[in-house]
Amino acid sequence: MLYDKVCREDVLALAYGQVKANGGAPGIDKQTFDHIEGKIGLERFLGEIQGKLLAKRYRPQPVRRVYIPKADGSKRPLGIPVIEDRVVQAAVKIVIEPLFEADFKDFSYGFRPRKSALQALGEIRKWINFGCVHVVDADLKSYFDTIPHDKLLISVRSRVIDRSVVKLIAMWLDAGVMEDMQVRKETTGTPQGGVISPLLANLYLHWLDRYWETKGFGEKRHDAHIVRYADDFVILCKKEPEKYLAEATKVLDRLGLSLNAQKTRIVDVREESFDFLGNRFARQPSKRTGKVNTYFYPTPKAMASVKKKIREVVRTGQHHDLPVLIKEQVNPILRGWGNYFKTGNSRLHLKSIANYTMWTLCIMLRKKHKKRSKGWRDHPPSWFYEYHGLFKLPSLVVTGQENSRYARSVPS
Repeated sequence: MLYDKVCREDVLALAYGQVKANGGAPGIDKQTFDHIEGKIGLERFLGEIQGKLLAKRYRPQPVRRVYIPKADGSKRPLGIPVIEDRVVQAAVKIVIEPLFEADFKDFSYGFRPRKSALQALGEIRKWINFGCVHVVDADLKSYFDTIPHDKLLISVRSRVIDRSVVKLIAMWLDAGVMEDMQVRKETTGTPQGGVISPLLANLYLHWLDRYWETKGFGEKRHDAHIVRYADDFVILCKKEPEKYLAEATKVLDRLGLSLNAQKTRIVDVREESFDFLGNRFARQPSKRTGKVNTYFYPTPKAMASVKKKIREVVRTGQHHDLPVLIKEQVNPILRGWGNYFKTGNSRLHLKSIANYTMWTLCIMLRKKHKKRSKGWRDHPPSWFYEYHGLFKLPSLVVTGQENSRYARSVPS
């Protein structure tokens, strides 16, 4: 029985470790990890959860609704469960994820073990180089908020026959959202922020993946390939992109989902670029050889976003000693951003962000010490790198064979 495995001490302890490693704000009970470990005691906390599960007395609490700003000015809703619910969700995920992983397709990359966004980007580049230059750049409309609960539970039951586990998932979907001191029940959606939500979101769109493979659209006679990262996907084909967009739309309609008509578009990458997972793809001549190649690099939005983060941490952290500010706040931003974008054709972009960081720090030092000069002569790059430990962003640039550019080898 799967439910028995969810209740095991070692599984709950592993689940707690994963939840704590992910961090995150407290739920509606305002309980933190420090409170659990310092006041309650971890062993007692996990023991109480195990007792509730074994006695079938566990009931999830409503998730706390918060909104985070998006780049376009709108806000993305997040649902934050209490830590107890996150631990149980993580335990269920540990137990059932291998069952679904056995079915998930290779062209699905989002939130999966041993899969990454970098692999998805490499796959897109590969298919464009193979001549699939017509791209359906798809955008699902409010995907996480519109998944029908009844159809999602049917998807769960396709692999999970343990009714107790299915009931846990049904309770999380029915727990509701607390906003402005009011609990609102939903009949659609799986709140972004829940531990189990990415797996459920992948599971529901697996119907699209399976349809695509059953119809043989990825075979040579069609040569139409989906690359999907959670709810973001593109279709790359050699011809008739309208046909394959219609096929995808037909499946999504059956699932109760819809494409965003304003953001979904068909692109001939030989004439126009498109963006995916923060990268811009384009076919253009090499500046060195003149040969037309496929390139991808950070979008202007991605560049603006990291600059904003750097400005903010420098502005709010200027009272710290410079080495501390750089080590604890600036370097983590540079390292994380650089490791994501290093596999593309991003050498100039990484260099630009490195220069911007030093320029921002120089401006901060000039204001802090009330100097009239801009500080370029006093603070050259070597001063930041060698004396204050600034992370060398340009050193991340990856060159050479494609096998060294991606997290896995790209078929030739």
